[in-house]
Amino acid sequence: MHDQTKQLIDAILELKQEPSYFKDYLFPIVSAFFSSILGAAIAYFTLRWQENIKIEKEKMDIANKWLLIAEGARSNLLAIKSNYHGKLDRNPFNRLGLIPTILIEDNPIEVKYHELSFVVPTAKPNENTYPKWSQIPRFRAMIENYNHAIALWKQRNILSEEFKDKLIQAHGNAIIDGFSLEHALAAVGRPFLIKFIDLTERLVKLTDDLVIEIDDFLDNFPKYAKTRIRYKRLKRYGSVLTYSNSDNNALLDIIKKSPEADFSRYEALFGESHETISKRHQTGYE
Repeated sequence: MHDQTKQLIDAILELKQEPSYFKDYLFPIVSAFFSSILGAAIAYFTLRWQENIKIEKEKMDIANKWLLIAEGARSNLLAIKSNYHGKLDRNPFNRLGLIPTILIEDNPIEVKYHELSFVVPTAKPNENTYPKWSQIPRFRAMIENYNHAIALWKQRNILSEEFKDKLIQAHGNAIIDGFSLEHALAAVGRPFLIKFIDLTERLVKLTDDLVIEIDDFLDNFPKYAKTRIRYKRLKRYGSVLTYSNSDNNALLDIIKKSPEADFSRYEALFGESHETISKRHQTGYE
């Protein structure tokens, strides 16, 4: 019996494995270390993916914000232009009476240009020609010229009311519907009249050019903005707004430029050639 017990104990001892330092000590440490690394990597890439999605969302939101601002600016300019569109001839003096005092929404547009940095190409294009709406100065010119135009329309309104008041004082109410150059000169004087005509013609051109510029922005900026946004990351978020004039004949008509003023008959009044006068009214969009 004693021998059997001893044999059983020996058999159990033989089954017992030799101690393993890797299995007993290193493996738990290494396993915990790699588990931590894996968890950190998953967390890092998850946060990075979420951050990338956030960046693309911000790009789309900024693009849409600018499109809505531009659409509002164009609507305001078209509302102004609708007061005289289709009524103007080429006589700059006649245009004074054909363009009335106009009610204007005069809140200037305030924007942050740095938020448009995503539209700037990170490398030179192959043809060395940058897309029109990838240039921040173009955005700045559009907004600042719009604000300038609205300020000038307010100034013209003041001159328009002053002009009518002086005409009435000099010639009576009936003269408003049919004043001549002589009537105007007698009522307001040559310097005032020149200033009024100059401002009116500059505004006609600037309003026309801004309407066309903003319309180009509404048409072409969405196409370009889409190339700067990774849509795959925003499948359920929305899209860049788009605008189309193709089905709106009234809009297409009012976007057309007004007739050019002909100053050849008024060189004596201005004391300048008609070429010089016309050049003074250029807006930079020619």
